[in-house]
Amino acid sequence: MGNWGKASTATSLTSLEGTVNDVSGYASTGGFGALDGAWFFSKNFAIGGMFKYGTYNLHGMDSLSYGYEKSFEVDTTRLTHTNYKMWSIMPGLYYYLPLAKNLSFTARAMMGVSHTSTPQITVTIEDGGVFDPPIIQNSSSQTSFAFDVGAGLRYVITKRLAVDLKGDYYYTKPDFTINNSPRYTNAGREVTKYNQPLTSINASLGIAYTFPGK
Repeated sequence: MGNWGKASTATSLTSLEGTVNDVSGYASTGGFGALDGAWFFSKNFAIGGMFKYGTYNLHGMDSLSYGYEKSFEVDTTRLTHTNYKMWSIMPGLYYYLPLAKNLSFTARAMMGVSHTSTPQITVTIEDGGVFDPPIIQNSSSQTSFAFDVGAGLRYVITKRLAVDLKGDYYYTKPDFTINNSPRYTNAGREVTKYNQPLTSINASLGIAYTFPGK
């Protein structure tokens, strides 16, 4: 969501004199896995926590590559990249409300820390059959405050097992400092800092186990 999920056009990334500080994050939809649990101190409320890890690919790379090609006025540019990587640990408050015999409503609100790594982006440049030194935006990582709010439905299969269908809103805002390789001309996209919210809406389907207790 937001600038993190946006991709800029080749025209907006083109600069023959001076570099372009681009706010787009180019993050595409990705998968994640999560492990969470809670201890109920009353019929409806519990305290618990969640660990989540996910990766997010990039989109809009054709426009990004073509923006470098136009900026450097060369024959061909080829772009390769890694992915965003993100993990988080968040304690919080859980809520449980029975709706029917085997169906219940669940909700949670959590806050904690997130550790995020940005992708490395490498641009290979060819002009007149000669390869120039590549332009590299190095990966950067940062730990920051994060929060997650969500709700879902739980369907009980057996006394101990249930199926959870959940939706969550996730927010974090790391302040990245990004190192770039030297470039032979001061043109094109070059991001040295990135301080934008990384927000997402996540949908998950999982298995829940209830331990024996009161």
